[in-house]
Amino acid sequence: MESASWAATALSMLVAVSALMVSLWSARRQAADAQKAAIMRLVAEFIVRCRTDDFQAAQRAVVAELKSESAPDPQGGISGLPEPLQSQVKKVGGFYQDLGTLVVLGAIPEYLVVALYYRFLREVWLAVWPYLERERVMLDAQNAGSVWGSFEHVAVFALNTPFADIAKMFRRRTYVA
Repeated sequence: MESASWAATALSMLVAVSALMVSLWSARRQAADAQKAAIMRLVAEFIVRCRTDDFQAAQRAVVAELKSESAPDPQGGISGLPEPLQSQVKKVGGFYQDLGTLVVLGAIPEYLVVALYYRFLREVWLAVWPYLERERVMLDAQNAGSVWGSFEHVAVFALNTPFADIAKMFRRRTYVA
């Protein structure tokens, strides 16, 4: 009788531990799914924001004005740019900084960000770099820290990676007539 009682207790403990393990696994999975859903909402918000007429105009202006022959002197950095160009640079650069931060934190894959924004990510970075470089020097002199390091992170990847290599990471079908 005593061995039957012991077996029943052991079986009960095994069932309880199994139920606890399943519950912990399920809770962990639900938390991961909730986090993924929150990140997807954030990504969707980024996509909506970058497709507004205002953002598109700011992005075009940043590239056109900073790459033109009559572009302001980079020695003033970003903070030395005239308005409304300074605000446009901060809006567009801040957008890519925020995306880059999500990449650096591992929230979204780098190849996804670079694939979605490949052309303008590269163009904006190359346009703002001389101004950003000077801005960093001025901020370092004030011991104020760096600017747009996460933007730089994704820009370097985009500049050093051919789009064909990034496109291979997607499982896309190609139409053949």
